Order: sequence, then C-alpha cells, then structure tokens
Amino acid sequence: MGDVLVVIPARWDSSRFPGKALADLAGRPLVVRVADLASRMATATRVVVATDDERIAAAVRAAGHLAEMTGEHATGSDRVGEVAARHDAEVVVNLQGDEPLLDPACLDDLVAALRADPRADLATLAHPFRGPEEWRDPHAVKVLTAADGRALWFSRAPLPGGHPGDAGGPHWRLARRHVGVYAYRAAALRRFLELPPTDCERAEGLEQLRALEHGLRVLVVGTGAGAVGVDTPADLERVRAAWGSPG
Repeated sequence: MGDVLVVIPARWDSSRFPGKALADLAGRPLVVRVADLASRMATATRVVVATDDERIAAAVRAAGHLAEMTGEHATGSDRVGEVAARHDAEVVVNLQGDEPLLDPACLDDLVAALRADPRADLATLAHPFRGPEEWRDPHAVKVLTAADGRALWFSRAPLPGGHPGDAGGPHWRLARRHVGVYAYRAAALRRFLELPPTDCERAEGLEQLRALEHGLRVLVVGTGAGAVGVDTPADLERVRAAWGSPG
C-alpha cells in the first residue's frame, strides 16, 4: 500500500480565536497535541503541520514534529494541497488543528474505508446528534447519507426538513453531525482544488458541497460520540476539562 500523509493546516489569524494554534493544553500547544494524536495512527506514514506562521512552525518543530511553511491561502484545504504536492502519497488526510480529542483509530477507519471502496474519492467522519437542540444549531453541520454510506448532502440547516402538514417527529435522528476531517485519494484532492467553488458552497460556507456538486463520491464513516473541537476560548476550557477527566 502507498503512503498516508497527514497534513494539519494551522494559521494564526483564526477569526473566532486568534492564536489558538499555540493555546496551551496541558503544557503543550494545541496544534502540537493534534500532531501527537496523528502520530499515534497505525496508518500514518508522515505527519506534517502546514502553516504560514513562523511562530507555529517553531513550536511544532521544538516539540519534535514536522512543520512546512506555505503561502497564504483562503482555506485549509488549499494549504493541505500545497504540502501534499511536495510528497508522493496514496492518501492525504486533512486533519484540523483544533481537534485534540479525536481518537486516532477514527482516522485509521477513514483511511481503511477509502481503501476498501475503489469508487470513493474521499472519506469523512460523522456522529449521532445528542438531541434536537444540537441538530438545530447552524454551527453543527448536518449530513445525510445513502444506504451505501455515501454522502447525499451537507447543510447548516436542519436536515431532513418536514413536509407540509407533518406533525413533527424525531427528524434529528435521521442526520448525523459532520466532523470536518477528510481522507482523500491524492488525485482526488488535486481535482477538488482545481474545481470552481459552487453557489451552494458559498451560501452554506461548506467546502465539501463543492465535492458533491462536481460529482466526487464522499464516504461518511461513523463514530460513536463527538469530540469537542476548539473554535472559541470557551471551547478550549471544555477541552481542558475533558483532558483532565479520568476515562
């Protein structure tokens, strides 16, 4: 089998939490904690933090991980693509630098699912919603899947909607919450980055809609429970609490 390259895009100017990549989590920077977990994957050949900020690169290298400098990019996917172009990998995993509680085995499951389906271009993660309130939250991205596991649609709006006259029901159980981690075939990543953004992608602010609308096959791999990602300082406090919790 070919190499599996894990790329962790990291930037300083996060819109909701500037400098979060270097925020402290139990004595190590947040992005370093993510690189630590990626290094525990059974399938990973190489783990690289991709950044355009020397402070982040220096912290990553000081912790014993690889960092590569990139140009300025509008999206993390573009940053991942720049680094992936320098390597000869079969699979490229785009792992966000703010998911320190992810189970490395879930990332291995992504790689395995992609390799097991020759028709698939990329694979991503999702988990059940905890309840209707979370399902209605526009920050919680919904995904509907077909019986064969491929993604049908992603949206910030509650999916699926009810029909006229619907008395209501547990619709939230029919969707899952998307986790923005992707395993691409290297050729599919190159193709994706060459495709023009779509109107739905712009409307929702969801890059993965570009893949669907241009005909790429996206597999959705289930996980049991969602890990807490870090988008805000309040999220970081929740992660710190979970990090220190036993079990």
